[in-house]
Amino acid sequence: MCNRYGFKHPAHQLAEEFSENGLPVIWTDGLVPNLAEQPQIRPTNKAPVLRPVDPANPAAGVQLAQLRWGLVPWFHKKTVKEQKMLGTNARCETVADLASFKQAYAKRRCLVPATAFYEWSGPKGDKTMWEFTKVGEPLFCFAGLWDRANCADGEVESFTILTTTPGPEAAEVHDRQPVILDRSEWATWLDLSKDVQPLLRPSSKGVLQARQFSEAAA
Repeated sequence: MCNRYGFKHPAHQLAEEFSENGLPVIWTDGLVPNLAEQPQIRPTNKAPVLRPVDPANPAAGVQLAQLRWGLVPWFHKKTVKEQKMLGTNARCETVADLASFKQAYAKRRCLVPATAFYEWSGPKGDKTMWEFTKVGEPLFCFAGLWDRANCADGEVESFTILTTTPGPEAAEVHDRQPVILDRSEWATWLDLSKDVQPLLRPSSKGVLQARQFSEAAA
C-alpha cells in the first residue's frame, strides 16, 4: 500500500526527460507551468499525472493534469465524500476485474511522476518512516489509472497508483510496493494496444534505496 509520496521536479526538466523517452509533453496553451514542490502528497491531495493526448497513439504526446489522488470511478453519482473506497491504490492482481478500476485499466492509463515514496514499519505508536528513492534516477513514474466522475457535488477527475508484491528493498518494510515503471516502459504503459501485465512487477534488487526519514527534519 502506498499512501504517501513526493514530487519535487521542475516542469522543464520533466518535459526533457519525457521527450527523451518518445513522449513529448504538450502544455496547455503552450505554456510551461511553474510546478510547486510537493514533498508530501497525501490521499485526496491534487497532484500531477501525465496522460496521453491520444490514447490510440501515445507518440502524439502527453498532457500534464492536476488530479485528485484517490480514484472516484466513473459510475459514482453521490458526493465525493460519500464514496467509501479510498481508491489511492489498485492491486495489480485484481485491477482488471474490479468494477471500480477495470474500465480505467482498459481505457485510461496514466503516468504518476514521483521523486520518492514513503512507508512505515514497527509497532503502532512507535513507527519508523522510510523514504524510498530510485537509484540513479531522481525522477521516476508509477503506473497509474485515472477516471472522471460526474458526482452530486460536481465533476471530479482522479487517479490511483497500482501496487504489487514488494521487491527486496521494499520487503524489508512493507508487504506491498507501488509499481515503478522503467523509463523504456512509459510509452508501453500508455499504449492501449499493448499487453501491460508483464510491467506489473516488483522492483528488482538494487533499484530502490531506503533511508529512515523524519518529517520534523524535512
